[in-house]
Amino acid sequence: MAGEKILLPFKFTDYDQRALDFVIRHFAHLKDAEITLFYAYTPAPEIESRDSPVMDRLRESLNYLAQRIQDQEAGLKAAGKRLLENGFSEDQVRYVFKAKKKEIACEIRDLASDGCFDLVVINHKPGKVTRFFTGSVFNKVVNNLKETTVCIIT
Repeated sequence: MAGEKILLPFKFTDYDQRALDFVIRHFAHLKDAEITLFYAYTPAPEIESRDSPVMDRLRESLNYLAQRIQDQEAGLKAAGKRLLENGFSEDQVRYVFKAKKKEIACEIRDLASDGCFDLVVINHKPGKVTRFFTGSVFNKVVNNLKETTVCIIT
């Protein structure tokens, strides 16, 4: 498995931590493995500035969203730091933190295809009947990725 390019979509859940642990256990010893942590966020909308109490409150809410996005980026870097602390070198760990333009499953699929990743490590949280009707990110990624190995962490 030398030279593996691994994509790890990350959303800061316990299941994502399990996926991160899996990558550490199985790939930290490979010095030519490349891990890319991926997170797509919903961007805060831009508003036209006007002086009014309503716009001031809206601006405060948007500032909160902007801060939350910064926190998410810091969280992704913290996950990367965990990789570094557990045997990966800095040139093995990459980050893709970007504004979401499509469904998250499509973002993962496109990045996996465009980036020529050998392996996508994705988690699957069992349960929740609602996913049967809406379709989970997991199902959409697995069903739409071609010629890429998908490792499912439960």
